[in-house]
Amino acid sequence: MAKVLGLRQQRVQFFYDTDFKCHGVTAQSSPDFAKPEKILFATATGQGDLSRTNIVTPGQLSSDQTFLTFAVRHELNFYSVNAESTQIVDVATGLVSTQELAVWVLANSAFQYKVSEKVEFEGPLSMTPAGGGSWGLADTGILSAATFGGTISRSPLITNGEPSAPSIYVLPLPIAVTKRQAIQMIEKKATFNSGGSTGFTTDINIVNDINNFTGGKMLRAYIDGYNTRDVL
Repeated sequence: MAKVLGLRQQRVQFFYDTDFKCHGVTAQSSPDFAKPEKILFATATGQGDLSRTNIVTPGQLSSDQTFLTFAVRHELNFYSVNAESTQIVDVATGLVSTQELAVWVLANSAFQYKVSEKVEFEGPLSMTPAGGGSWGLADTGILSAATFGGTISRSPLITNGEPSAPSIYVLPLPIAVTKRQAIQMIEKKATFNSGGSTGFTTDINIVNDINNFTGGKMLRAYIDGYNTRDVL
């Protein structure tokens, strides 16, 4: 379809891609297999599946689109699926619970937002909350006999940022993506090093623990801002 010459549409629209979104232990052959470094927006993985990405052209915006990035966001979530056990059996590191995994993945993960050949914005995931997603405590329905009459057990649901607009870190100056510029979101996950003293000599391999987690797991990256495109 031909475009209307001299006319451009302006809209507020974010773009996103998914690092991993699955449940159960992840096979190395799976596109959801967590790695120490993974480049998002650059491939066609998940193209056409809006639960994973809305990037149409791998590595860049399609046609003659431009984009002003006002926020970079990350959505991270770990939880049970079909009542699967969310306990992590990792005797070597002592990392045994869903909430521990969520906190330490967040603390030991970083990103680099790259436009063309330059890294324009980088830092830890914790500085770029999603401002959306699941939130709160979930009742397990299990009664505890610890107190008379029993109490409802609650399971923590940990996400990267409370789902509200103030949770989003907005860039003081926008990052511009001009026509046909390459865009990448480089996701990095580091080992959580031990303190080295007696009894604390084993590092926690964050990537292995993500892949071995038996519940549901998801990490998405967003660039949020102002999109200009052709009118067809």
